[in-house]
Amino acid sequence: MRVSLQLKYAAYLSILTLSFLIIGLFLIPDQISGINRNQFLLTLSFYFLVNLVVISLFFKGKRKDPKKSLLYTFSAISAKFLLYLLFIVIYFLVTKNLSTTYLIVFFILYLAFTLFTVLAIIKALKTK
Repeated sequence: MRVSLQLKYAAYLSILTLSFLIIGLFLIPDQISGINRNQFLLTLSFYFLVNLVVISLFFKGKRKDPKKSLLYTFSAISAKFLLYLLFIVIYFLVTKNLSTTYLIVFFILYLAFTLFTVLAIIKALKTK
């Protein structure tokens, strides 16, 4: 039985998120100041959910005709960027403070999850 590509990439996304969770839980209490576990867990959960939605949108578009596939791909990537931007703005408005440490963690997660999404989309586009 073949596993669908969407399910396969969702599993890879779960592994990536779990890896960051383990690293974050070990580093945050002792070595990193300016961010607490709740902030990290909230941010990591948000990244996981957004990327899950992006992967779902992409594969939904891939199953459609080729003309709509490109639109779904661009929509998914654009939605991801806008959701991240909206998250950081709302987070700033709620907390009234963004520490340098939090911003560094935010951008490390952003780069890692964006790289994952781009590589998943490129690999999925190469396969039939």
